[in-house]
Amino acid sequence: MDTNRSFRLGYSDATWGDMPGLEEAMSAIAAAGWEGVEIRNASIDWLGTPRRLRNLIDKHDLIPVSMFGSLSLGGDSSQVLEAQRRRLEYAAEVGCQAFCVTGAQRVLYRSATDDEFKRLAEMAEALVVHAVPSGITVAYLRDGGYGHRSTIESEQDEDQLLGYAPRIGLCLDVAVSALKGDDPVVQLRKYRNRLAGVRLRDWGRGKFCLLGKGTLGLDYARIRETLNDIDYDGWVSCELPANADMEGSESCHLNREYLRSVGYR
Repeated sequence: MDTNRSFRLGYSDATWGDMPGLEEAMSAIAAAGWEGVEIRNASIDWLGTPRRLRNLIDKHDLIPVSMFGSLSLGGDSSQVLEAQRRRLEYAAEVGCQAFCVTGAQRVLYRSATDDEFKRLAEMAEALVVHAVPSGITVAYLRDGGYGHRSTIESEQDEDQLLGYAPRIGLCLDVAVSALKGDDPVVQLRKYRNRLAGVRLRDWGRGKFCLLGKGTLGLDYARIRETLNDIDYDGWVSCELPANADMEGSESCHLNREYLRSVGYR
């Protein structure tokens, strides 16, 4: 890792879809110069055993950054929570440093109620407790673009969740923060003691796009400087969804080249 940054850089396998070609993804991520890999949407059935996945990661001299799951506030909430416990255990066996959860799906046309915030926080805290023996960090990610609705929609919502779930970390996506009208640089400083992950994406013309090609006015050099200023020493991950205008390996390389051009050596 270069001394011009306090953190490490990873890339998401979600760039190659929900059933990614793992060999292709790992090879491209390593060749582009990323240090770690984020396991996003793929099912455990697709990934295979923890040993198989870790062997693939090690083969390409990468580090497992995080795995992702989701929570529900519907009638299936108990079953979903139990399934996330299994996914968390899998992530710990692989050696991931964090387990990030998103959700729950938000009821259209109304804000979440205080009771819904509390229920979501209780489930998140239950995962924190379950993670204690393995030492893996549990974090919440506010996710999505236009048209995507989830319980946590704003910085105010994040504050409410973090207040009800004092042990959960926060994974901050700079593009989603900006899309929702918040300042990601301000948020990085505000949540510096809760940060368990940072995600770099960009948005333009109604969808996620290559870094630096968006219309949100995101200043990635300033984001890097802010992360250094707050001594953030965790992972910063990048992703371009599989429905982008180019195939995964190309976007993986172009995003890394862009970050080098703005000081992320």
